[in-house]
Amino acid sequence: MRFTQLPESASELVTLRLLTPADIPQWFAYLTMPVVFEHTSWDVQSPAELERYAGASQVPSALLRLCIADRSTDRLVGTIGFHTVSPENRSAELAYDLTPQWWGQGIASSMCAVVVQWAHLHVGLLRVQATVLESNTRSMAVLQRNGFDREGLLRSYRMVRGRPGDFCMYSHVRDAR
Repeated sequence: MRFTQLPESASELVTLRLLTPADIPQWFAYLTMPVVFEHTSWDVQSPAELERYAGASQVPSALLRLCIADRSTDRLVGTIGFHTVSPENRSAELAYDLTPQWWGQGIASSMCAVVVQWAHLHVGLLRVQATVLESNTRSMAVLQRNGFDREGLLRSYRMVRGRPGDFCMYSHVRDAR
């Protein structure tokens, strides 16, 4: 399993491309907004902490984070990708975020659909999962619109800025429907 071909967006508003070092300051700027980080487990203190996400990933089990870019300006408006990739289990955890100015336009839902279909059909993943803080109802709605099933509550699953956080587990399994 290798991330050698990128998914393509048919959206008129946004496109998907590799993250570049030039995208990092914009990404950091909105990840540190209270309205964003209060519903995520991000705890970045500097743009340098995000630099490992920039560039192509050709190695199995490596991080893959793509830029969601405004189609007209090519400016970053969000990211989507995988972490916790398990080639032997053909699974990965999906994660995404958007700058608040772009919320409510269906972008997270449409990019989620594109990336999940790509993961199943082109990468060969059997399972795409996502963990969501209990407070992040917007993200839960994105997953549900994309056919993810809620599997349960993971209590004290991940530390969130020094405190244990409860996360809901969602999954999208290929050929499950």
